[in-house]
Amino acid sequence: MANAVWLTPKPRIAPQGGLFVYTTVPSTRTFGTSYGPAAKVEALASTAEGKVRLKELDDWARPRQEQLAKLDKEVNDLKNEILSKQGTVTNDALAELNRQLVAKQREFEDKQRDGKRDFDQKQQVLLRELGGKLQQVINEYSAQKQYTAVFIFKPDDLAYLDPAADITDTIVNLYDEKYPLAAKPASSAPAK
Repeated sequence: MANAVWLTPKPRIAPQGGLFVYTTVPSTRTFGTSYGPAAKVEALASTAEGKVRLKELDDWARPRQEQLAKLDKEVNDLKNEILSKQGTVTNDALAELNRQLVAKQREFEDKQRDGKRDFDQKQQVLLRELGGKLQQVINEYSAQKQYTAVFIFKPDDLAYLDPAADITDTIVNLYDEKYPLAAKPASSAPAK
């Protein structure tokens, strides 16, 4: 008889894959096999620490997104100005507006590329830190439940899995117990 245990995907983050848990569980009558998907990233986002750290990452990114939106507006304003002044100003004036436009577009692209690189780096550090902790929780829980392996899996490849086999909340609760949020000390100056 096959029993399934799994971590369910949460709607906040929708990665392309998760984990696949394959377990062998001793039984009084027979040895059964248990398996099921475990969506690790969604579980991270569900922990108390994950929620706080993802919000911090979002707070870090927000001013950069606002700056990009401002630059994008400036690029569009310059484009509109060039269109509206065609035929009414000298070619030199249009050439100057085009130089300004190209410079503003380059600034936008540079800031967008730098922001994406910085965000990706911060996100990878965050996922590595939290993922390592979550992996410890999964390893301990798996050992306790006598699971034999955890594999990467894509949710779309699974036709059916009994919802009663969902262990997401258990893993999240175990994570929150093992790694409770520490109260932040009052800082005298905000981090830059």
